[in-house]
Amino acid sequence: MKQHILLLLFAFIGISAMAQGFLTDNIGKKPIDIYGSNVYIDDYKLDKYNAAACFSSLNGVDRSEDYLKYRAGYKTGLGLTIGGASLAVAGFGTTLAGFIASYGNMSAEAADAVIIAGYFSVMTGTLCFLAGIPTVCVYKARLNRLEEKYNTSLRIGASPGGLSMAISF
Repeated sequence: MKQHILLLLFAFIGISAMAQGFLTDNIGKKPIDIYGSNVYIDDYKLDKYNAAACFSSLNGVDRSEDYLKYRAGYKTGLGLTIGGASLAVAGFGTTLAGFIASYGNMSAEAADAVIIAGYFSVMTGTLCFLAGIPTVCVYKARLNRLEEKYNTSLRIGASPGGLSMAISF
C-alpha cells in the first residue's frame, strides 16, 4: 500500500511539473485569427515579424519559422493562381486578336506569330493557375492548423467571480 501511495505521489509531482511548463507558456495569450496569411489579435493586424513572434513558443516549441514558411507558400500559391489566370485570359485575348488580324491587313506570318504567342500564354497561364490552387489550399490548411494549435490551450485568468481556469478547443 505504501508503495502505491509513493508511486502516485511521484506521478502527481511529474504531471504537476509538466503542467507547470504548459501553463506558463499559455498564460495571458489572447486568441488569434488568421485571415488569408494575415494574423489578427483583437482585430488588430500584426506584421509578419510580430505574427511570427506569436508562434515563437507554441507549447514549448518554436514555430515562428514554420509560420514564415507557410505564409510565403500561401502567398506564392496566391500569386501563381492570380498571375496564371491573368496570363491565360491575356493569352486568349492575344489569340483572338491574332485571328481577327489575320483577316485584316496584317501579314500572315505576323498573325501566326501573334496566335502562337497567345497559345503559349494560355498554356503557361493555365499550368500556373492549376499549380497555384493546390498550393494555396495546402499552405492555408497548414496556417489553419498553426492557428488551431495556438488557440487550443489551457488558460488561467481573472473572471468576475475570481480566478478561473478554462480549456479552449
